[in-house]
Amino acid sequence: MVSNQWLVCIFAWLLQKQIFMARIAGITIEKDKSGNARYARIDLKKYGKQLSAFFQELGIQDEVSTYDPKFVAKIKRSEKQAEEGKVQRLDLNDIWK
Repeated sequence: MVSNQWLVCIFAWLLQKQIFMARIAGITIEKDKSGNARYARIDLKKYGKQLSAFFQELGIQDEVSTYDPKFVAKIKRSEKQAEEGKVQRLDLNDIWK
C-alpha cells in the first residue's frame, strides 16, 4: 500500500508537470501570476467515483454532512433498531378514533 505522503508527492508532481491533466475535460489547471501550476479544479460529478479511493487514502471525506453529528447518530441508531425488528407498529384506525 502506498503511503499518504507518497500519494500527495506523486499527485503534486503530476500536477506540476501537467502530464495527465492538461487535456482532460472536467479538469482545469489554475496557474499563479508567475505561470506556475498551483491548483487543479476537478469536476467531482464527472470524476468523483474514480477519485474517492484517492481521497479516502488522504483522509478527505467524500461527503460533508450539514447535520449535527448527534442527530445523525440518533437516526443511525433508530435505523439499526428497525433492522433488528425493535419497532412499535401503530394501526392508523386506532390513531384517528
